Amino acid sequence: MTTTTPSLDEIQAGFRGAVLQADSEGYDEARALYSGNHDKRPQLIIKCENTSDVVAAVNLGRELSLATAIRGGGHNAAGLGSVDDGLVIDLSEMNGVLVDAKTEVMRV
Repeated sequence: MTTTTPSLDEIQAGFRGAVLQADSEGYDEARALYSGNHDKRPQLIIKCENTSDVVAAVNLGRELSLATAIRGGGHNAAGLGSVDDGLVIDLSEMNGVLVDAKTEVMRV
Protein backbone atom coordinates (compact mmCIF):
# COMPACT_ATOMS: atom_id res chain seq x y z
CA MET A 1 0.00 0.00 0.00
CA THR A 2 1.44 3.38 -0.97
CA THR A 3 0.44 6.65 0.61
CA THR A 4 1.02 10.06 -0.84
CA THR A 5 1.97 13.09 1.15
CA PRO A 6 -0.90 15.59 1.12
CA SER A 7 -0.32 19.05 -0.37
CA LEU A 8 -0.09 22.09 1.86
CA ASP A 9 -3.57 23.16 0.70
CA GLU A 10 -4.97 19.74 1.62
CA ILE A 11 -3.35 19.92 5.05
CA GLN A 12 -4.50 23.53 5.62
CA ALA A 13 -8.10 22.52 4.88
CA GLY A 14 -8.10 20.48 8.10
CA PHE A 15 -7.05 23.38 10.34
CA ARG A 16 -8.44 26.67 11.53
CA GLY A 17 -4.92 27.93 12.32
CA ALA A 18 -2.12 28.54 9.83
CA VAL A 19 -0.06 25.71 8.40
CA LEU A 20 3.43 26.78 7.33
CA GLN A 21 6.29 25.17 5.44
CA ALA A 22 9.71 26.50 4.42
CA ASP A 23 8.43 28.60 1.50
CA SER A 24 5.43 30.03 3.39
CA GLU A 25 5.28 33.68 4.34
CA GLY A 26 6.04 33.99 8.04
CA TYR A 27 7.84 30.63 8.27
CA ASP A 28 11.13 32.05 9.53
CA GLU A 29 9.38 34.07 12.22
CA ALA A 30 7.26 31.07 13.23
CA ARG A 31 10.26 28.73 13.51
CA ALA A 32 12.38 31.16 15.56
CA LEU A 33 13.13 30.06 19.10
CA TYR A 34 13.68 32.20 22.18
CA SER A 35 17.20 30.84 22.53
CA GLY A 36 19.45 31.90 19.67
CA ASN A 37 21.56 28.80 20.33
CA HIS A 38 19.18 26.65 18.27
CA ASP A 39 18.23 27.03 14.61
CA LYS A 40 15.88 24.25 13.61
CA ARG A 41 13.94 23.92 10.37
CA PRO A 42 10.72 21.94 10.75
CA GLN A 43 8.99 20.52 7.70
CA LEU A 44 5.64 21.85 8.95
CA ILE A 45 4.51 24.31 11.60
CA ILE A 46 0.87 24.26 12.62
CA LYS A 47 -0.27 27.31 14.58
CA CYS A 48 -3.21 25.78 16.43
CA GLU A 49 -6.17 27.99 17.32
CA ASN A 50 -8.35 25.48 19.14
CA THR A 51 -8.50 21.97 20.58
CA SER A 52 -9.62 20.51 17.25
CA ASP A 53 -6.47 21.86 15.61
CA VAL A 54 -4.33 20.22 18.31
CA VAL A 55 -6.02 16.85 17.84
CA ALA A 56 -5.74 17.09 14.05
CA ALA A 57 -2.05 18.11 14.29
CA VAL A 58 -1.19 15.15 16.52
CA ASN A 59 -3.02 12.82 14.15
CA LEU A 60 -1.26 14.34 11.12
CA GLY A 61 2.14 13.88 12.73
CA ARG A 62 1.31 10.25 13.44
CA GLU A 63 -0.06 9.62 9.92
CA LEU A 64 3.01 11.16 8.27
CA SER A 65 5.44 9.60 10.78
CA LEU A 66 6.92 13.00 11.59
CA ALA A 67 9.04 13.70 14.63
CA THR A 68 6.90 16.18 16.57
CA ALA A 69 7.68 19.05 18.93
CA ILE A 70 5.13 20.95 20.98
CA ARG A 71 5.70 24.68 21.42
CA GLY A 72 3.92 26.75 24.02
CA GLY A 73 5.68 30.11 24.01
CA GLY A 74 8.98 29.01 22.45
CA HIS A 75 10.96 29.75 25.61
CA ASN A 76 12.66 26.38 26.14
CA ALA A 77 16.41 27.10 26.39
CA ALA A 78 17.24 23.57 25.22
CA GLY A 79 15.41 24.11 21.92
CA LEU A 80 12.83 21.39 22.59
CA GLY A 81 10.03 23.52 21.14
CA SER A 82 11.17 22.70 17.62
CA VAL A 83 12.52 19.87 15.50
CA ASP A 84 14.44 19.57 12.23
CA ASP A 85 12.46 18.04 9.33
CA GLY A 86 9.45 17.28 11.52
CA LEU A 87 6.28 18.90 12.78
CA VAL A 88 5.98 21.76 15.26
CA ILE A 89 2.59 22.01 16.95
CA ASP A 90 2.56 25.66 18.01
CA LEU A 91 0.10 26.43 20.83
CA SER A 92 1.09 30.09 21.26
CA GLU A 93 -2.13 31.35 19.63
CA MET A 94 -4.19 29.48 22.22
CA ASN A 95 -3.92 32.03 25.00
CA GLY A 96 -7.48 32.57 26.12
CA VAL A 97 -9.29 32.05 29.40
CA LEU A 98 -12.93 31.03 29.65
CA VAL A 99 -14.78 31.19 32.96
CA ASP A 100 -18.15 29.58 33.55
CA ALA A 101 -19.35 31.31 36.72
CA LYS A 102 -22.37 29.03 37.02
CA THR A 103 -20.33 25.81 37.16
CA GLU A 104 -17.23 27.52 38.61
CA VAL A 105 -15.10 25.95 35.89
CA MET A 106 -12.22 27.76 34.21
CA ARG A 107 -10.52 26.70 30.96
CA VAL A 108 -7.12 28.11 30.12
